[in-house]
Amino acid sequence: MSRLGYVILWISLSLGQALGQAPVSFVRDIAPVLVKQCQGCHGPKKVKGGYRVDTFEHLLKPGKSDAPAIARGKPAESELFLRLTTGDADDLMPQDGDPLPPKQIELVKRWIVEGAKFDGTTETAALAGLLQPVEHPPSPESYPSPMPITALEFGPEGERLFASGYREVTIWNTISGELLGRLGNVAERVYDLAVSAEGRLLAVACGQPGRLGEVRLFDLASGELRSVPVTTADVVFAVAFSNDGNRLAAGSADNKLRLVDVESGKVTHELGSHSDWVNSVAWNADDSRLVTASRDKTAKVFDASTGERLVSYLGHQNYVRAALFHKNGKEIFSIGDDQKMHHWKIEGPKKVNDSSASRSTALAIARIGTELLIAGDDRSVRAFNINIKDESRKWDWHKDAVLSVAVSAATRQAASGAYDGEVVLWNIDEGKIIRRFHATPGGVEGKENPPLPRQGEGRGKG
Repeated sequence: MSRLGYVILWISLSLGQALGQAPVSFVRDIAPVLVKQCQGCHGPKKVKGGYRVDTFEHLLKPGKSDAPAIARGKPAESELFLRLTTGDADDLMPQDGDPLPPKQIELVKRWIVEGAKFDGTTETAALAGLLQPVEHPPSPESYPSPMPITALEFGPEGERLFASGYREVTIWNTISGELLGRLGNVAERVYDLAVSAEGRLLAVACGQPGRLGEVRLFDLASGELRSVPVTTADVVFAVAFSNDGNRLAAGSADNKLRLVDVESGKVTHELGSHSDWVNSVAWNADDSRLVTASRDKTAKVFDASTGERLVSYLGHQNYVRAALFHKNGKEIFSIGDDQKMHHWKIEGPKKVNDSSASRSTALAIARIGTELLIAGDDRSVRAFNINIKDESRKWDWHKDAVLSVAVSAATRQAASGAYDGEVVLWNIDEGKIIRRFHATPGGVEGKENPPLPRQGEGRGKG
């Protein structure tokens, strides 16, 4: 910052204090800047210069330079402030983005001058969790190109299909193919979707890599955002409602599994048993246990009441993408980058068998009755009968890697979503395609699926 800039900043500070300006709030004014602009390089995983800003406790600790990060009351002696205002391009923060605007720098300086006070709940809490729910930018009215379909979920009666979009979730009528609704105000990327058993709530696992992760809970009758029960420093990959609808489980890139009481919106358990991303989470039939799949090459089973880890399955030789329970609740099916479907007993744990899920990576799994449907990057969806080791059926309808698959027990239908944005809806028993379409508001190149009004703008319920 130039000498003139410092003078202007100091004058504005002095005038603000003279006029009785309200004190700077760390939670309201400072934490959002740190999370958005700094945490990508100074978080729990990427720690440039040995300095972290993901909690208030870490923010106060010096980095490798040993210079005081925050010298209360003394901005000129605070390494954080100096790095935000230096004229040296090699030292200026943030290095991976534009310099902070003068207004934000002024807030940081005022906060330090006022004593660098903390007005959050606990100094060890993740800063992302202290923030008020972010109002995300709107999704585009029409898409210039298709979006990869990273998540699909049926409504409880199979009449609606929810699909991931860019900063939104789109809702489609499975009978007519009509676009019913667009739920916006979600983070940039959507990784997983879950609808409560009675169809009242939609949970969206979303985020922006390296910066923010959330679980957003929507009321489907009104389309309104009900709560944001989980906020993390990195993306949330997985979300699942318990069968009774009272609890929610979420797995994220900060290696943690979180359990949420849906009514209060409070996190009841935060479990850090994994050493890498938690890619998926699933409940058993009576909601007493949970199974997770992780990039640390393990799948784990937890007691859903206490959070106690019961077993770790180590049979995979590569990343584990997804896992779910056998209908008997005593066995697990898991898939991953070792190109196999593992069938194992929780007791032990002990492998029953493994099957070649495909000749490539298995990316998603769903179960309906005695059949497992496995989506892979070989552009296929394969069916396995849980009582038979080998593949029973295969569908090669996609033109690109299949990233997601969902099933409806009510209608005996399945839907799969691909990297090229296409969704295929088909009848499981007959193996016949019902329809295929790009889940792209406005259509590919704007020629199909003309955009409809957004939620709450003259359209009925989604």
